[in-house]
Amino acid sequence: MKKFLSFAGVTLLTTALLDPLIQSGLDKPVPWPRDIGMFVAGAACLYLLVKYRREL
Repeated sequence: MKKFLSFAGVTLLTTALLDPLIQSGLDKPVPWPRDIGMFVAGAACLYLLVKYRREL
């Protein structure tokens, strides 16, 4: 569970931060709701990882 939360948190945060750069480089509109959702989900994964670090 610890590896899953760590992997999911890092992947979602990285994707949420790099996706607007990729989309703007391709001259496509940036899907802000998707990027914000990925950022919130990644932050939630890392929050759970820190909050329950002793139980995992």
